[in-house]
Amino acid sequence: MTIPKTVLQIRYRDDGLRVTCNQYLEAFPSDYYRVVVFLTGSAAANENRSIQADEIISLELDRRQLKGLRLEACCRLRKVVDRYDVALILAHRWKATTIAVAALSQSPRKEIPVFSVVHALYQMISWTRRLVGRFILKGHCRFIGVSEAVRQDIMSAGFGLKVKDVLALPNAVDVSRTENSLMERQAARLFLGLDPEALVCGHVGRLVGAKDQKTLISAFSKLRQRLPAAHLVMVGDGRLEADLRSQVKSLELDGAVTFAGAQSQAVRLMPAFDLFVLTSVAEGFPRVLLEAMVCRLPIVATDRGGIREALGDAAKLCQAGAVDEISMAMEDGLKLDEQARRDLGEIGYCRVVECFSSEVFRQRLLSFVELG
Repeated sequence: MTIPKTVLQIRYRDDGLRVTCNQYLEAFPSDYYRVVVFLTGSAAANENRSIQADEIISLELDRRQLKGLRLEACCRLRKVVDRYDVALILAHRWKATTIAVAALSQSPRKEIPVFSVVHALYQMISWTRRLVGRFILKGHCRFIGVSEAVRQDIMSAGFGLKVKDVLALPNAVDVSRTENSLMERQAARLFLGLDPEALVCGHVGRLVGAKDQKTLISAFSKLRQRLPAAHLVMVGDGRLEADLRSQVKSLELDGAVTFAGAQSQAVRLMPAFDLFVLTSVAEGFPRVLLEAMVCRLPIVATDRGGIREALGDAAKLCQAGAVDEISMAMEDGLKLDEQARRDLGEIGYCRVVECFSSEVFRQRLLSFVELG
């Protein structure tokens, strides 16, 4: 039996990056065998996920084994590498990258190229990572940043990388698949328990500090004083949910804010929104904005990280943390007349198709890894 060429994707665990990681796997030609290796998690748990792979392997490492020299992690991964005809390795995030490079250094197959995918800003700021990057990773792997902002962040880390070794590859969406997944407007509103006539500001994201939903709620509170019919929907969960619920209560917004929790394929609910709002203080490249543009929604967002790169001229950008500015931009978005809404929605939709479609992503990735 001939062993097919294999793309080996290495991840710490199955997390919120699943859609993006699937997209990397789907970009490769159909005659490539796709293997996903999780450093942590049980085999049973990882097998029950919607992962676009031909095979899923769990190394089932614990935290102790992923500290220090990580000898056990390297040994287990090297055995996996030696079982396949690996054409290249895609390592998502830092820990997967360093373990992949270390494992190959102990293998007779040192020539396998490693591509490190960096999904967020400020991942290389510690002096230890800078030293590892300069003296261990340089020359052994190339880097993919999910936006130009992340690419520049990598280049400024002091690894001594050449421009050709770092690619800015924004996340993408399958436009047709996304459109086909969408619920009808009234059905989405019924699912979320919304008044059919409400003016709905929507937000999708993890409830964590980088997304700064505290500013979003404060801006919405001011908006409600001018537009009492406005309603805010927050789709997602996270460690700050209790704090955000307390903020809603203290601002007397009970009944005006819906915490919808984490939703599978949250994009399908976006037709319920009249406006999409993202108030992040740090973003690598937010796929959720691409999904909002596919839905042809007006968008208000903060000008941080890869957000401007995603939106171009398709949205109003505000200063992060600027409650009054964000509130006024939200009001302007809700008050758009039908023609202005359609025109703005079309600008965003066309931008996604031209710049961030799955096909554009595939071509740029395969060219960088020298398969295209």
